[in-house]
Amino acid sequence: MKAMNPRRIFFSFLAVPVFLFSACGPGIDRDAHTKVGDKMPAFSLDEAPGGAFSLTAQTGKVVLVNFWATWCGPCQIEMPELEKQIWRKYRSSPDFAFIAIAREQDKDTVLHFQESHANLTFPLAWDPTRTVYARFASSGIPRTYVVDRRGIIAYQGAGYAPGAIGAVDRAIQKALAQK
Repeated sequence: MKAMNPRRIFFSFLAVPVFLFSACGPGIDRDAHTKVGDKMPAFSLDEAPGGAFSLTAQTGKVVLVNFWATWCGPCQIEMPELEKQIWRKYRSSPDFAFIAIAREQDKDTVLHFQESHANLTFPLAWDPTRTVYARFASSGIPRTYVVDRRGIIAYQGAGYAPGAIGAVDRAIQKALAQK
């Protein structure tokens, strides 16, 4: 039996996280259909645990929209940070709204996820056919948008990186300060 070259083993293991980070991580977003300064595409959908969410109905508020999936590793890291650093800080503000939309996942999957992650208290929704997501990008999650009071994209980010939540928070603060 031929021994494996240690250098080949090392670079093989190195390639896996590099591939995953480039597939899901921040950087140049070639798959986006929107950009900062664009009017946020209008959408409405069913929201867990009930009711409806319409972006148009949120006019005058600063809105955080996050696309995610239960199987997405970077999403699993980002969501508790969104809870701690964003939702807990702004949830009582009448000028702020937040919706996290599960791409390609149905109501049952999202509700089961919500039951098993009780520490996540922000509103979760589902987009099983990518109808809403397709207005924003062709691929890549997590994907996060801050929409100002006029419905303009003030922040747009794809992937997750340490410190990214700080940029989201700064965009929210700036948008809330504008009347």
